[in-house]
Amino acid sequence: MTTRAAHAVDTKYIRQIQHQQIELALVRAERDAALLERDMARARSNAAATLLDAILESLRPYGFGRKRFLARIRRAARLIPNQGPESIQHTLLHEGSNRVLGRGTLRATPTGNT
Repeated sequence: MTTRAAHAVDTKYIRQIQHQQIELALVRAERDAALLERDMARARSNAAATLLDAILESLRPYGFGRKRFLARIRRAARLIPNQGPESIQHTLLHEGSNRVLGRGTLRATPTGNT
């Protein structure tokens, strides 16, 4: 009888430990998702700041320096990593610079025409 009681207690504690490990894994996954979201928000903010800086540096007394703007964007893009959450800045800089320069982004329509 005592062996069965001891086994039942061991089983109870083992299940509690397993349950705690599952909860810990879930908390870690939520934390990792929150950190990734934070990093993505920082990357979007950095891309917007880079675009704004490039626009401001490209303003001239008699107009807008397109070449200067593109050079600034290209310089900033070279410093951005190609992987990880910061890599989203490449897309944002490309789309933002197309907007500033008045170029339409090429998107496929359902019929395949652009």
